[in-house]
Amino acid sequence: MSDLPQLLEKKAIKLLDEFCIRTANDKYQPRNLRYRIEGRQAYLYEIRHYKNDPEKHKELPMAKIRYTPELNQWTLHHQKGEYWQLYLNTPPTLEFGRLLEAIQQDPMGYFWQE
Repeated sequence: MSDLPQLLEKKAIKLLDEFCIRTANDKYQPRNLRYRIEGRQAYLYEIRHYKNDPEKHKELPMAKIRYTPELNQWTLHHQKGEYWQLYLNTPPTLEFGRLLEAIQQDPMGYFWQE
């Protein structure tokens, strides 16, 4: 069960679905992205199949988007080692989609693994 307000959760799911589809259909570098929502956080990750065993796959964490109800804001986090760290290039925002744009652009190379 999500701790997100229902309308925020529905909007986040819609934007995440669109983001995953758009990324999968990228003509230059399609990627297989998935997400899961746990409490007030949405985790975005990439599915990569092993070349020598296509039946098996691994999940590469990309981003965590966290909702803070007291501020009614979303924050973006990237993984550094085993820990999630606040992504300082994009300030907290009321607009979930703005954080997906920051992930897509990724000027610092934190989100898209090669």
